[in-house]
Amino acid sequence: MPNNTIFEFNPGIYPRLLWITVGCPIETIREKFGKDFPDLDKDACADTCRAFTKTPKDRGGILIRFRSKAEITYENVCHEAGHAALEIFNYCECAITPDNQELFTYLLGWVAKCCWKVKANKVKDD
Repeated sequence: MPNNTIFEFNPGIYPRLLWITVGCPIETIREKFGKDFPDLDKDACADTCRAFTKTPKDRGGILIRFRSKAEITYENVCHEAGHAALEIFNYCECAITPDNQELFTYLLGWVAKCCWKVKANKVKDD
């Protein structure tokens, strides 16, 4: 898997895309998401943030960046998947409550599965 790959996933029912990168150079990320996109903090092994493409067309979503494949651990995937799912729910103005948590937990699992597909080199072009 080349380091300049930005994997894209579409959750289907939610109006946000998910992008995942591993060791991707900031220049490649800025080509897709804009020149002002922040670099990964030097002490972070991963991060999750909102992202918007300009080319080939305007699209919004969530970007999860891992510094390396070694940083795609259970703990980091759970942590970043939580951020991503919360961002998507926030965008959709969905509430998470003890009586309304099933949709959120399915989305959380889907994000985690996407991270593991990237780690295992099992991402297919759909």
